[in-house]
Amino acid sequence: MPRRRAVVREQLEELLALPVAEPELIRHWTLSVADLAAIERRRGDPNQLGFALQLCVFRYPGRLLRPREVIPEAALAFVAGQLRVAPGALADYATRHQTRREQLSALRAAFGFRMFAPEHKRELLACLLPVALGNTNAMTIAAALADELRRRKIIAPGASVIERLVAAAATLAERQVADQLTRGLLPAQIKALDALLTSRDGTSMSGLAWVRQPPGAPGHRALARLVEQRAVLSAIAIDPARAESIHPEQLRKLVREGARFTAQHLRALSPLRRQATLVATVLDTITRLTDETVALFDRAVGRMFRRAEVREHEALIRDARAINDKVRVLAKLGTALIEARESGTDLQEAIASAIGWDKLARSVAEAERLARPDRADLPALAARAWPVLHRLGPLFLGSLCFHSVPAAAATLRAVELLRSIYESGGRKWPSSLPTSFLRPVWREAVLSTDGAERRIWEAATLLALRDRLRAGDIWVEGSRQWRSVEDQLISPALFSALREAGPLPVAAPATAEEYLAERRTLLEGRLSKIAAKAAAGRLDDVQIKGAELKITRLKAATPEEAKALANRLYRMMPNLRITSLLAEVDRWTGFSDAFTHLQSGAPADDRRIMLTAVLADATNLGLTRMAEACSVASYRQLTWTAAWHLREETYRRALAILVNAQHEQPLAVLFGAADVSSSDGQHFPTAGPGEAVGAVNAHYERTASVLFYTHLSARQAPYHTIAIPPAGEAAYVIDGLLYHEADLNIATHHTDGGGVSDHNFALAHLLGFYFAPRIPNLSERRLYTFGPKSTWPVFEPFIAGRVDEKLIAAHWNDVLRLATSVRTGVASASLLLKRLGAYPRQNGLARALREIGRIERTLFILDWLELPPLRRQATAELNKGEARNALARAHHPPVTLQHEPRSAACAHRVYRIEDCICRRAERTKSPICCRPQHGFHAV
Repeated sequence: MPRRRAVVREQLEELLALPVAEPELIRHWTLSVADLAAIERRRGDPNQLGFALQLCVFRYPGRLLRPREVIPEAALAFVAGQLRVAPGALADYATRHQTRREQLSALRAAFGFRMFAPEHKRELLACLLPVALGNTNAMTIAAALADELRRRKIIAPGASVIERLVAAAATLAERQVADQLTRGLLPAQIKALDALLTSRDGTSMSGLAWVRQPPGAPGHRALARLVEQRAVLSAIAIDPARAESIHPEQLRKLVREGARFTAQHLRALSPLRRQATLVATVLDTITRLTDETVALFDRAVGRMFRRAEVREHEALIRDARAINDKVRVLAKLGTALIEARESGTDLQEAIASAIGWDKLARSVAEAERLARPDRADLPALAARAWPVLHRLGPLFLGSLCFHSVPAAAATLRAVELLRSIYESGGRKWPSSLPTSFLRPVWREAVLSTDGAERRIWEAATLLALRDRLRAGDIWVEGSRQWRSVEDQLISPALFSALREAGPLPVAAPATAEEYLAERRTLLEGRLSKIAAKAAAGRLDDVQIKGAELKITRLKAATPEEAKALANRLYRMMPNLRITSLLAEVDRWTGFSDAFTHLQSGAPADDRRIMLTAVLADATNLGLTRMAEACSVASYRQLTWTAAWHLREETYRRALAILVNAQHEQPLAVLFGAADVSSSDGQHFPTAGPGEAVGAVNAHYERTASVLFYTHLSARQAPYHTIAIPPAGEAAYVIDGLLYHEADLNIATHHTDGGGVSDHNFALAHLLGFYFAPRIPNLSERRLYTFGPKSTWPVFEPFIAGRVDEKLIAAHWNDVLRLATSVRTGVASASLLLKRLGAYPRQNGLARALREIGRIERTLFILDWLELPPLRRQATAELNKGEARNALARAHHPPVTLQHEPRSAACAHRVYRIEDCICRRAERTKSPICCRPQHGFHAV
């Protein structure tokens, strides 16, 4: 384990650098009248300028001027201008060493500055401890130390002393956190924690490694494994209240360390640290297993209904020929009957001569067999689903504790009733089953079935529980993801305090009246203007005739000369080794510094090994094959580096560095505006072990898959990527705009039809974004107004109704609280939007947000109709995303995703794709090939 290096010298140099920006110079280096009076007592311009510079540096950044240190021109000119002397006078300063020492003594005496002494250490550590307890970032602690030194007028010591102070503060914080987590542990609990580090009976796997194992494909066996893992950890009886007073970042750090430590490493730690790491790991793992248990149940139920759909589809395909035969018989029979009726001949003779009565009877009998009910046969569906649900139900209900909002109380009572039935072994059924909580179709199925009502009721109750869990009406105790929506929002007390302290961090008025008045004026004005243009035929490429809306498709505007130039430039691109390119970009940007050690916070000692490990991720080669293919590092070195340096947060930081560097390039300005971006999903099928973490969306195919949802700036920089299920991508649009680490201020965002939802329109506006998606089938989208639709005859066929102003006003406070929770990161937009999207219709917050979205969507559609540049920009930005996806497909043809996602920052780290590139390269002479000396080489 490396020695703790809290901060590196380069970071300290940046922290204690002299200011050069004018705002900083004005704030920190402006001299007062008293300062000028003290300076004027020095003799000569050189001495006055040198004395003033040392005074300014004492105050900020709070250190000594180093011998022969070069003063930035802007800083020197700023001070010299206040003294009305020439900046060049500094060249004659301190020709005698005694002069500089005398002035330093005079500065300390006149202005109260002190040199750092050992007795200051204890006081400074006491001030830094609260900062270290609330933050694991060493630079944040170092910045707090610099501020405290300046406040106390203590001149900053050398870099090594600062580094030791920061490391000492971090160590004290870790010890205090460990003490809080382990204080009062019983001997039996300590013994149970240590038992996790020993091998399980009959296996070579430790108990800790066993509870970390993924469950596998949804089903009874996987659910039973999750329940058993959770029960083993719950039996240790660690009270979650132990972690309530600890900052979440400190807990996450311990959990991350616990995830990377093997049982052998943990046994080698000191007892206090080992127990603290295990307590944090156990609490986090119980929460994770709880979330996984609910998610697996949700997927298992969905898988059951999906199989029913597949059976129906396969039956339809299987019977397609027979159905077609019956259609032909019907057509022939109908034609014969019509002709007989028109000619006045006998209908029976017409039937006999056309197809024959025997054939007609056989066809009718077969048609009755082939006919399917207009709606789903719920009793039949329940009968097929019951064996699976009956095995899952006792495990699921017996291992979790549920709570509900008042609206879902009836459902929760039914769930508790079903739990008691399971606990009695199915012997204690009530005389009448509650059905008021069921949907009408299920209620009818339960009440109209003879003999099978218990099974149908059981299946319907578990399905209702699944739906309520999705909506958040029912939540699970001890869960992180499946909590109530109220618990996921910012607390009412904190929200009230934020509101009283000043403007909320949202782009919406404080009251609903202000919002509605402003949007009413804007919307009515826009409707009148666009309606007048439409009536006069002055909307470019847009025609409105009655209930028909047509928008002419955009024509390509790329000159042939530009295409020829692009091809010429492509041919001029040199052939580069991937390793050389990666190393060169790192020299330009220093992105490898973002891959810091989990414990020490220091960059990797050997950047070559670090970049090789990143390259193994990026090319799907894997660490084993990479170690075999190159001589830079061994497998053990690569494994250690990947385990301790490659994490989701370090990939995010590295990506942000690359995005920022790319945006600063002059050529990038030509690609597009800095405040515009788009997002789109790319579909990948999963197979093998990875199939367990995929999901099915029939829009793509009937096999398990995932989507990589990527946000791309207009300057071609992918600044946010996340792996999501292959459905519901609209919920993740806002996440990418808020939760990236690049220095981007996105104002306008485009998506395709998959990102469109009224909730997105509402939340984007509340957070200050202009949401401009390319909406498919725009003519079918309805508009909403504040006044009667007859006011705008041109748009009357497209107006669905009026905005519910009373609903918005009644829930405006909740809407602001939701937006504030998302903006401050208390809850992610995707989690809340998925919950609100799953809510029943009667939920007020979801409906109010939808009404706001209808207003914003109507305004956007009017912009879309009036502004061809907006339509062209949206198309151009989405085409950039498609081009990026095409590039990914070209570099990674047919793939097999095999492992559970561990990081969403790097697409090829999220899922380890099957090592097929080298084999394909050998077979097809792919441009990516293996070279023992250089790893990968692009030829």
